[in-house]
Parts: sequence; C-alpha cells; structure tokens
Amino acid sequence: TRCMPGALVTDVLAELRDMLPTLPSTIRRIIVHVGSNDSARCQSELTKTDFSALISYLKQYGKSVFVSGPIPTIGRRNERFSRLLSINTWLRDTCGETNVGFIDNFDVFWNRQSLYLRDGLHPNAKGSCLKPAALVVVVDWPSYTGLN
Repeated sequence: TRCMPGALVTDVLAELRDMLPTLPSTIRRIIVHVGSNDSARCQSELTKTDFSALISYLKQYGKSVFVSGPIPTIGRRNERFSRLLSINTWLRDTCGETNVGFIDNFDVFWNRQSLYLRDGLHPNAKGSCLKPAALVVVVDWPSYTGLN
C-alpha cells in the first residue's frame, strides 16, 4: 500500500514506474485510487490522456488492474463536481472497454454529507470505512467475471 496525498495521475504513474518492476510475483491485483486532485486543474482532456497512459502501463504487468474512481465533493464549486462526474463516467466506460475493473465511488458518496470532513472533500472516519468495504467487494468480483 502506498499513499500519495495531493498526487496527480502523472505523479502516481511516475511512482508506479519505479515500484511495479520490483513487486513480488505473489502480488496479483493492483488497485489505484487517483484523479480527484486532477479535477482542480480544469483540464479534463489532459486528465483523460494521463489516465489512458496509466491504464496502459498497468496492463503491461499481467495482473488484475482496478481503478478506484474519484469521490464527489460536497459544497464545492459546481464546475469541480461536474468535472469529477465527467471523469468518473469516462473512467467507468474506459475501464469497461479495456478490461480493467472499476470501483464506482460516486454512488456511495453522492450527496452524503455525513461521510465527509467539514471541507467537503475528504472522507471522515465513517466515509473512510466505506472505501475499503467497496474495494473488498470489487476485488473479490473478478473471479466471477474473468478479470483475474
């Protein structure tokens, strides 16, 4: 597990280029959660290009790949919310087309202020508990869909 607060998709890709070649063969699944910080750049097409490069790179390693989609914001600018929803929809479709698992956090967190800190951006303790639960469900899911 590696956490990179504030990272953009390109930052995660750079880190993975160093980390993935050293992973033991017993690691069979890779889950990446990134993208919310990219929405603040207001460059959706660049974010899509960055995600495409990330997905392409991850698929080279012959492991099951999962992208955990962005978490919607609460009480933030409508433009940022719109960008997050757009990238979430694009990621869902792109992951489906490229045989990559997608964890849709939007429906879990949408309009549920009780899952956020006061900043409306970061999950609180309750919200943080929901993300691992979603990951466990989806990580077990590939054996039924042929994504493993």
